[in-house]
Amino acid sequence: MTTASMADRRFLDTCDAGLAAILVLAACVRVWGLDFGLPHTQARPDEQATVSIALRFFTRTLNPAFFDWPSLFMYAVAACFVAYFQVGRLIGWFPYESTFVAEGLAHPAPLYLIARGLSAASGVLTVAAIYAAGLRLFDRITGLIGAFFLACAALHVRDSHFGVTDVAATSLVTLSFLFTVKFASSGRHREAIVSALWTGLAASTKYNAGLIALPLAWVILRGRDPWNARIGLLASCGLVAGVAFVAGTPYAVLDWQAFAAALESVAAHLRAGHAALAGPGWIVHLSTSLRYGLGLPLLVTGVAGLVLSVWRDRGSGLLLALFPVAYYVLVGSGQTTFARYIIPVVPFLCLAAAHLLVVAAGVFGRRLRRPAASPLIAWVFAAAVAAPSVMATVQTDRLLARTDNRLIAARWIRDRYPDGATIAQNGSFSGNVQMAAADPTLAARYQSVDFHEPTGSFRTTTSNKSSAPLLIIVVECPLPYCEAVSDRLRGILRDDYERQQEFIAFDASSRSLVYDRDDDFYVPLAGMQDVMRPGPNLIVYRRRMP
Repeated sequence: MTTASMADRRFLDTCDAGLAAILVLAACVRVWGLDFGLPHTQARPDEQATVSIALRFFTRTLNPAFFDWPSLFMYAVAACFVAYFQVGRLIGWFPYESTFVAEGLAHPAPLYLIARGLSAASGVLTVAAIYAAGLRLFDRITGLIGAFFLACAALHVRDSHFGVTDVAATSLVTLSFLFTVKFASSGRHREAIVSALWTGLAASTKYNAGLIALPLAWVILRGRDPWNARIGLLASCGLVAGVAFVAGTPYAVLDWQAFAAALESVAAHLRAGHAALAGPGWIVHLSTSLRYGLGLPLLVTGVAGLVLSVWRDRGSGLLLALFPVAYYVLVGSGQTTFARYIIPVVPFLCLAAAHLLVVAAGVFGRRLRRPAASPLIAWVFAAAVAAPSVMATVQTDRLLARTDNRLIAARWIRDRYPDGATIAQNGSFSGNVQMAAADPTLAARYQSVDFHEPTGSFRTTTSNKSSAPLLIIVVECPLPYCEAVSDRLRGILRDDYERQQEFIAFDASSRSLVYDRDDDFYVPLAGMQDVMRPGPNLIVYRRRMP
């Protein structure tokens, strides 16, 4: 073996070891804090839909009766539930399916962990896929740095902890993109068909993820085959994508009227806005979701990298830029601006940022007359660019690993009032204390009471009987979901109640806190240093006894 070939072999071994290290890093930061909030089932509100729909399939119906999201992710979660049930049956945990379902309803934490674990695994898979795409589209160093950026991209890491569809859909998007890149370089139709398969599955996980069909269509149409061959291949890919979508969401056809109505409702909701009404998505995602979800250096480098890639090579550049630009335009056109909506763009920005840094490092290396040092220079640049995102990732994971404030309050109430109590709370159900989280067997002892603002009276949730609760929990948070305490209720608290305990989760005076204001989720995108634990601030008042 020549000296040059030995050097090449060492370089490849180093790259393989580097990829393994990056994947381990990606797994660690996505598993750290994976059990956040549990057994409080509203710690990440949308997860309840995933788990309840997956459990519904145990009633021998495959109709999710819910089309706000496609159903493939719920089917995948249900398949994992089946595997969990079969293992539990062999061990003796669940003698029957009915036992499994009843246990899942009473103690749902393991089911939530399964859904979250599937999302975390999808996140790691996305890191591997973006490396493979970068390797084929550019080179090994670009692929490695792009994978490193995605491994520690704060928004992608955060949402890889959630048992919902966004990260899973993004993994399928990157797989489709990978096979489109393979097709662009090889011209083999098989790669185009496989890309179309992943496209259909991506759309069957998140509807607008189907835009990943655009790069494939562009590569097919600009090919050198005769036009009739190109149109035939495009039609074949469309058919494969359509079949894959229906396979993952079959009731889009079998219950098409409900499906069509849900799509119309979802489109209207995206246009009209959710809770924050902070402005057009184009502005909010750029100034908040991506700004804090990637960190400003990585965001700027990623956008500049997309421009550079198109300028240097229109073919590969447009291949990289077409999906994220089209997706950003679509998602940004409405007023509903959940930060998780922009996640499918993140892998492409990470790869584009890596491309820019590798090109810049090559220029520096040549000017220093040390071109062999270019990879090292690129990694130095990468470390500097990724630093804010790495810091945000660590801070987010540390918070997720801490006990949720609502759990602490629930356990305090259970210990202080073991015989039960009537409890009134303001704000959304997600932000409220769930007594079932402290002890499901005692939850029935704690009855919820609603405050009727027009009359200034309290009514139990099961009847119209007026009854002042023993406890009132005031929920405070910087999100629209935490309504301010009215003057009428404040007067009742002043006259008839006494403050018993405060549970402080964050510094309410902080000006550095940045939340996703559409989301009823109590871990910020920025300002984590001013947050002690997840959840809203809670103040417990007790009725004065005569």
